[in-house]
This record gives sequence, structure tokens and C-alpha cells, in this order.
Amino acid sequence: MNRTLLLGLWAFSAACSGAGTPSASAERAAPAPLKEGVVQLAEASRAFITVTPVKADASSAALQAPARVAFRDGALSRLVAPLAGRVVSVHVRTGDTVKPGDALVTLDCPEAAASRTAVATATAALREAQSAFEREARMFEQGVTTERERLSAETRLAEARAELARAQASVGFVGTGSGTTVVLRAPMAGTVLGRSAAEGIAVQPGGDVLVEVGDPSALWVMADVFERDLPLVREGARVRVTMPSVHAPLEGKVDSVGAVVASGSRTAPVRITLDTQEQSLRPGMFGRVRIDSPDASLTLPVEAVLLRNGKDSVVYVQQDAGTFERRPVVVAQPVEGRVQVIAGLSPGDPVVTRGALLLDGAADQLL
Repeated sequence: MNRTLLLGLWAFSAACSGAGTPSASAERAAPAPLKEGVVQLAEASRAFITVTPVKADASSAALQAPARVAFRDGALSRLVAPLAGRVVSVHVRTGDTVKPGDALVTLDCPEAAASRTAVATATAALREAQSAFEREARMFEQGVTTERERLSAETRLAEARAELARAQASVGFVGTGSGTTVVLRAPMAGTVLGRSAAEGIAVQPGGDVLVEVGDPSALWVMADVFERDLPLVREGARVRVTMPSVHAPLEGKVDSVGAVVASGSRTAPVRITLDTQEQSLRPGMFGRVRIDSPDASLTLPVEAVLLRNGKDSVVYVQQDAGTFERRPVVVAQPVEGRVQVIAGLSPGDPVVTRGALLLDGAADQLL
């Protein structure tokens, strides 16, 4: 009897609860989820964000990059031995100032004697061939010899001239002088930057650099600009250079932009010519440059740009009063608290410039 009563009570309870289930589920139903990248912000949180229409700003259109001082093209010369031999004497020390043609190192190279002998031999052979040709030409005019003999003499003359030119080209690497002596001379005016030559050491053609000469007045600044920032750089753009060892910023302009991006650093060299040559500059000094963009660019405060997954730059654009859409952007390097937007936004887009982290807890700020 008790069992029958319990079963009846259980069935009645189940029926009553089943009848109330649909209305309870309706009360607890959540709003439809928003699509990926779209966030709806509660009314109470809107006071903590600021939305600003993005606009072009010529005064903030700039990028920064690390830079170094380097010799201009052709302002640095590294001298090596043209032939195998031995160092006889060294005429300069590091730091010496030299003029074009000054003797730097004297070598003793046995092959130099052979090269000079070859020139003397080829010169004598040319004189003989010239004399033979002139004789055959006179005899041909007098009808004493044949056209074949004259052409043969002319061919030997041409061969002698070619041999002398080859010998002179070979001895050009040796330079002026006699016997086995070879003197390495300064190819330009400048300063001896380094010297590895020492009396008595053996040298090989194309081996170690014996003397390095550079012109310290022929310098430019080389900026390493990231691949993504290269579209912002134009030849002739104004540049400001700052270096720890120089008391005031230096002004200049972009001379040329490198055509190749380094595979490791993903940067390209930008060569900068300074308006005035600072006497305290030295090759190898490091600093930073600010390169102005010739055109107005879209810029944002740094805090408006967020990083997702450690690499993707995004901003949040307002759709209506409480709805914000995540949008990927391409930005340049930050400059003085602002970044240039290379792609992803249009002028007038309402972007969250303060409090963007409230919209995306999984992101990090750019800086």
C-alpha cells in the first residue's frame, strides 16, 4: 500500500514539474551570441572608453629606426697583396694621414720581375714587328713583294700589339718600379684606419688586408628600416638624427632606399646625407633617426592598438552606441606615443583610442 502511494506521489510531482519547464527555460534564455570580433559593451562601462575619428596628420607622419654611421661608397679602400711575396717594409701607422700615391707597404714579389720582363720583351717584339711591317709595305709599293707577305707582316704586328697590351695589363697590378719590388700606394686621401702588415710576413694574392684607408669626411648615416615601414620612406624626405655622443640632433635627408631586404632582420638600408658634416662623427657610431613622411598619414595613439597572439595588430571600431568591431591593421613603429596606420582604416573611422583593453581581455597593448 505504501509503495503504491509513493509511486502515485512521484508521478504527480513529475507531471507538475514538466508542465512548468517551458516557461522557466524561456525566462533563462541568453541573448543570441555576437559574431566573431564584435563586442557589445555594457552601459556602465562606456564611460571608461574614448572613441575618436581617425584622421590624417602630416605633423605626426614619421617613423623611427636604428642607425649607424658608415663610409660613403668609394670612401673606404682595403689594400691586399697583388702577388705572392714577403713584406719588406711598412711606411705608415694606424691614424696617419695620407695623400693619393703615398707609399704604404713595400713588398718583395718574385713574380713581379717576370711581369716586368714580359713587358720589356713584348715591347721589343712590337718594335721588330713594326719595322718588319713598314719594310714589307715599302717593298709592296715598289712591287718587290706580294700582297700575301704584306698581310702576314701586318698580322704579326697586330699580334705583337695584343701581347704588349696583355703584358702591360698584368704589370698594372704590380705598379711602377723595377725587379721584384712592389709598392702598395694610397689610392686616395684619407686616414690609415688599420694595418696588419708587418715586416717579414709572407703574403698571398687576395689574402688578408694589409692596410685599410678611409676618408673620414665622406660619411653618411645608414638607417635599418623594417620591411613593413619601407612604403613610408621616400627619397628626399627630411631626417633628424640623434646620437648619444653628439650634443645636438643632426638634420639631413634620405639619399636612397635599399632595394634588398635582409633575410634575417627583415630590414633594408636607407642612406641618409647630412646637411652639415659633424666633425665628431666616427664610422661605427650608433643612434636613431626620425624620418618624416612627405604625405599626411593616418595616426593613432599607441594605446589604441592592441596585439593579439603576440603579433597581430588590431583596433576596435565603433559600430553603434554600444557595439564595437575588432579590425586588423598594419602599423609602423611607434614614434613619440603615436603610430602610423599603413592599412586597415579609412579617414573618419571611429576608433577606440582609450580603454581598448576593456573590449578584449585576451589582447596586449602595443607598448
